Amino acid sequence: QNEVTVREFRRFVEATGYRTEAERDVSEKGCYTYDAKDNRWDWRAGFSWRKPGYEQTDDHPVVCVSWNDANQYLGWLTKETGRNYRLPSEAEWEYAARAGTTEARYWRDGGDASACGYANVANKEHGWSEAFPCSDGYEFTAPVGSFQPNAWKLNDMLGNVWEWTCSAYAKEYDGSESRCADQETTGPLAVRGGAWSDRPAGVRSAYRGGVTPTDRFYAQGFRLARSL
Repeated sequence: QNEVTVREFRRFVEATGYRTEAERDVSEKGCYTYDAKDNRWDWRAGFSWRKPGYEQTDDHPVVCVSWNDANQYLGWLTKETGRNYRLPSEAEWEYAARAGTTEARYWRDGGDASACGYANVANKEHGWSEAFPCSDGYEFTAPVGSFQPNAWKLNDMLGNVWEWTCSAYAKEYDGSESRCADQETTGPLAVRGGAWSDRPAGVRSAYRGGVTPTDRFYAQGFRLARSL
């Protein structure tokens, strides 16, 4: 129902001693963030899920976690619970996000002011040049479940943080969207949903991107799927 929170991820770290790829500077240093001090985006050493560049509580979605980090968490949770947890495939993610709708967003409207009742997005309140014409009350991430859910009671499927899927990214759909990639892959993986920093064009049920398994970003997290 919700994105994985800081509290939930901390429980995993405390149980296993795991250090994320941001903390180990895998491929790049730290986490990819924006810093107002130098007014640019960059990989920044010392930034991680513990320190993403803004304040979070335990109820906020965990960020600065790579696809590999997410799979480590899922492996641990599966072992602890005896239930098969994984990332959703890209097709599953869109099906769940739409919740039976066919419009651009699950609240059945365009980019008008009602968006801020359903999602934490780039909005006029915080000076984004391309933004929804409303105020959602949060400059960065919001505690999970702070907005109205979609018709299937799923929270934050759009906005708040980008979410990893288990599927390889293909620019043109080729069937990859319906299955999970090998966990040893080094190719791009599909991400979905947009984030608190995304303009209206990026916060749509159909919008997608592809990033490598070691990438981590201060507006990217994940949610769980469970195979029954």
